[in-house]
Amino acid sequence: MVNSNGELYDSQYVDAESNPDGNFDPHEEDSGRDGVQHAQPSSSATYNADWLSDLIGHLWNPELRKAFKKLAWDILPRLLQETCPAWMHSIKMTRFILGHSPPVITNVVSFRDNSHEEDLTVALECDVTWESKMDVELHIKPMPKQVPFVPDLVTKVVSNAVMFTAGIEKLKIKGRVQVIFNPLIQRLPVIAAIKAGFIEQPEVVDFEMSVMGGPTLAGLIPSLKAWLIRFARDAIISHYVLPEHWCFRLDPKVQDVDVPDGMLEVIVVEARHIPKGDYLSDSDPYVSLWLRPSQKRRTSVQPEGKHATWNESFHLPVDIVTRQKLVVVLLDHDTIGSDDELGRLLVPVKDLPDGQEQDLWLDLQDPKEKIKQDQRKQQHDPVAQATKQYQQHQQRNSEQCRVHLKLRYRSMSKEEMRLIAQAQVEQDMNILYRHPKLRDIANQGVIDIQLDFVDRLVAASWWRGPRKRLQVKCSFGSEQRCTLMKHGRRHSCRIDEALQLQVHHRHHTGEHQKDDIVIEVRERKWWRNDLEGRVILSLEDLKQQGVMKHRAPLQDGKSKHGRLDFTIEWSSYLGTDSVEKQQQQSQSD
Repeated sequence: MVNSNGELYDSQYVDAESNPDGNFDPHEEDSGRDGVQHAQPSSSATYNADWLSDLIGHLWNPELRKAFKKLAWDILPRLLQETCPAWMHSIKMTRFILGHSPPVITNVVSFRDNSHEEDLTVALECDVTWESKMDVELHIKPMPKQVPFVPDLVTKVVSNAVMFTAGIEKLKIKGRVQVIFNPLIQRLPVIAAIKAGFIEQPEVVDFEMSVMGGPTLAGLIPSLKAWLIRFARDAIISHYVLPEHWCFRLDPKVQDVDVPDGMLEVIVVEARHIPKGDYLSDSDPYVSLWLRPSQKRRTSVQPEGKHATWNESFHLPVDIVTRQKLVVVLLDHDTIGSDDELGRLLVPVKDLPDGQEQDLWLDLQDPKEKIKQDQRKQQHDPVAQATKQYQQHQQRNSEQCRVHLKLRYRSMSKEEMRLIAQAQVEQDMNILYRHPKLRDIANQGVIDIQLDFVDRLVAASWWRGPRKRLQVKCSFGSEQRCTLMKHGRRHSCRIDEALQLQVHHRHHTGEHQKDDIVIEVRERKWWRNDLEGRVILSLEDLKQQGVMKHRAPLQDGKSKHGRLDFTIEWSSYLGTDSVEKQQQQSQSD
């Protein structure tokens, strides 16, 4: 965190009781790379949390419960539709009851940061267990959105005919939360800002699932349950695991600044023995990787095949070296529906030596294997154990999917951290451009595009009816994102969808990403796609303005007079945290 004067603080957590005078002893400094020393659990640092659980219980009914319910209805329907797998035509949440059971707080430990005499920091950690009486109902249509050579009307009729309802009850979640009060000021309200997040990925212990629509659908429960756990982990919970966090400013002068501990260079070289994502063809593979879910990177898409070569490198800021893990996911690109995950792996950053390149061949974990909780439950089942041993034997004899990575972690110097903090507080990335090692990270960020409406299109042919099927594609270099299929009238169509593009310093045969953002509107037909028109924007212009709202004319397509309404925004990775930005947007709405 950085205060209003732009001062950067290194957190050295010590036990407040063991150092009551509040003076930091430099001889007690931790020798670890993160420079953080946690207090050991003791009677002086660990407190009875019954009063805190009682307080949350009083607030839960009805204030907190209603607030979380409203947040769920604002976020979950859109996330479910955007992330539904390719075999689903649609998924809709029709009921969400949070239940009356509040979270239970245990094992509360407090810390105090004495590293700066003028601005102290107090931190609190606690275990959170929530055995909810949740009742959620989902309506699912198990039919792909588009089937080649099958009219949309047929797929819609079939999906409505086979629609079923899935129920989720009695969700249980366990995790550990850290709350940081930073900085502390010598005037009311004393606490200038509060930052909170899960220390590690919380565990979805268990939940009950039922499928209503006939006994033949009971076989869908294991795969549907596994997908819902991945959805909760990747689309919701991971956005609140440190260094991702909530930030509540009590003093508007305080900046929420994340100064990285170091930089991780990742070179994605190649992948071997790539499995099929579809039954009919080989995969079109690409790799997505991240340390923070809000800062995902991805390689280019390679053509179909069992092997793929990229030789593309990425620079990722490391915020908490002792806790963060590099997530590498291999996916199959699909033009229809969401992309299929082929495997993933995790690499703890703390296991990488500082300044040394690691040349690694790593096995990818099959996403179709059973979830960890089910494996633990079946450990004492001799039949399950024999089946597991047989599967492991078959896996050893088969060709395991592997990815070739080159990794190098480099810690930040005090001077580099000071420059990064100064650049964020002053909102001037030019401070970093003069530093060769910081120039790359200064150019990295996110482009958020809110697509609203397109009109003045060329009318569809009379024999094809009054409706058009449109899709919008946004691209920047190798980054490409497409909207879901939209159905509009002859001359117009409401898009109402948000896309996000990542901007990163990426080496690929010595080239950099092009400096233009391209938005294309295409009409989808059975046999071809017709370009309605495109809009081209300069990234440099967007960086200077921050936010641009356009009603832009379409160019280079058949709709010469077409117009596209959209809002586009640039956010640097070293700027305001993306979770906080979403909160501010929701509050303004």
